[in-house]
Amino acid sequence: MRSPGKMSMLGWRGLPGLHSCIRPSLFGLRAPRRGCDAGRGLQVERERGESTVSANLSEDEERWRLALEVAGEGVWDWDLHSGQMYRSPLWSEILGYAPEETASLKWGVLLHPDDREEAQRKLSACLSGESSDFVAEFRLCCKNGDYRWMASRARVVARDESGRPGRMIGVYQDIHEARSLSDALQASERLWQFALEGHGDALWDWTLESGEINVSQTFRAIIGLPADRPLRGNDIWPSRLHPDDVRTTVAAFSAHLAGVRPITEAEFRLRTEEGAYRWVALRGKIMERDRNGKPLRMIGTVRDVHDHYLSAEREMRQQQELARAARLIHVGEMASALAHELNQPLTALRNFSAVALRRLDELGAVGECIRGPLQLIAEQALRAGEIVHRVRGFVRRDGLLTAPIAINGVVTDIVRFMEFEARAHAVQWQLALAEPPLWVQGDQVQLEQVLSNLAKNAIDAMSEVEGERLLRIETREGADGMVEVVVSDSGGGLAETVREDPFAPFVTTKPDGVGLGLAICRTIIENHGGRMWVERSTRLGTTFCLSLPPPAE
Repeated sequence: MRSPGKMSMLGWRGLPGLHSCIRPSLFGLRAPRRGCDAGRGLQVERERGESTVSANLSEDEERWRLALEVAGEGVWDWDLHSGQMYRSPLWSEILGYAPEETASLKWGVLLHPDDREEAQRKLSACLSGESSDFVAEFRLCCKNGDYRWMASRARVVARDESGRPGRMIGVYQDIHEARSLSDALQASERLWQFALEGHGDALWDWTLESGEINVSQTFRAIIGLPADRPLRGNDIWPSRLHPDDVRTTVAAFSAHLAGVRPITEAEFRLRTEEGAYRWVALRGKIMERDRNGKPLRMIGTVRDVHDHYLSAEREMRQQQELARAARLIHVGEMASALAHELNQPLTALRNFSAVALRRLDELGAVGECIRGPLQLIAEQALRAGEIVHRVRGFVRRDGLLTAPIAINGVVTDIVRFMEFEARAHAVQWQLALAEPPLWVQGDQVQLEQVLSNLAKNAIDAMSEVEGERLLRIETREGADGMVEVVVSDSGGGLAETVREDPFAPFVTTKPDGVGLGLAICRTIIENHGGRMWVERSTRLGTTFCLSLPPPAE
């Protein structure tokens, strides 16, 4: 192994005075004393030592020179005091000059104008001590006028007592072919990126082992990422995936990574920097694997399809609304026909119940045991007739027959009408009626229809529930001055299929239902100038709320 002292003097064949700088004291030899007989012997020994050292140095120089040439590198040595520059022959070969022509060539003059400022800046930083090494890539002008890429690395190896540089040594290498290939690849990549992004596709390049991912500016723009923020694969997926899309997206990636599918294709929602979600369509493919087949690198595209999804959703909703409107028209026609057909038997039922009540009056105390049920039949027949009448008006869009109504009275009537059904299902009533009583402006028959529908739904919801079955109706004054009625139960809550919009027509969980009850109820309340909604709660059961305007003063 060569010592650092020897290394500092190797490889500079042709430098003036290189061997003359070697002194005997460097190798542990003493100078002879004058007049001593031993002087001649010491002189001989010294000459032999110098000859041996010179031979060793020449051998090491040649060995180092050959090693550098094999590696495709040359050396340069700059004496900053004299300004003299030594360059190995490879320098002139690369640039196409004869060896004797290079002595007068100045590095700064040969530099490409576009590289001059950066190279000079790095050189100045090294000479001043701001940086320890000079490392740069630049183009130099060849003899034929072409420019060729070179790379150089150097260091100041000698400074005076004041710190001024005295000597700088470095190596250089021809990197023109590699740099030209790199530039061509970058140009091709830019062209590919331009072509893809011109069609709205963003690009991503994912190194799976390190997790690093590079994305194009179009990709960053889709989700609002700053241009200079470094990314890892986990920063994009799955951390930004919509929770509902995680399973399908991960499955799409896994199928490709496992070799089941030739590419990854998926559509999902990505969270933007603002917290919103945008629909994107992704395509990706593994481009590099190790010798064992393990995926190393994956590249692909992402396209923003959010507006397309919104347009498709709007179109689907419009089609659904048109279909519902057509079905409602058909239902309206059927309701009108049914109202007409039911009106006659209901009228007969009212008449017969009235006759039966008069006969009970003639029987006296004997018939009192059935007077209550018979009276209730008469009242319900009358109520059914009014409902039929209102249904016909509802279908024809007749105006409301409103009047000031005590809402507490409507609630107690509903409890009385549905007492038998509630008792049959072991449902207990709990009333929390406002005091003093609250009044609303409304159609009593239609309001009874709404509350009876809500109570019936609550009883049905609790029919299979174990434990306490409680149906609670509350009347109260709302913060906005409206009168509110709250109907809640202790059932199992809304089913998943109707939770998003329980008032949508033709949506039901009942095997014998048609899904119009709540839709009609909300329409009735809105026609009264109020609104109807479901109160979201973490407790069991369902709570429906409705608001109605008070009578005009």
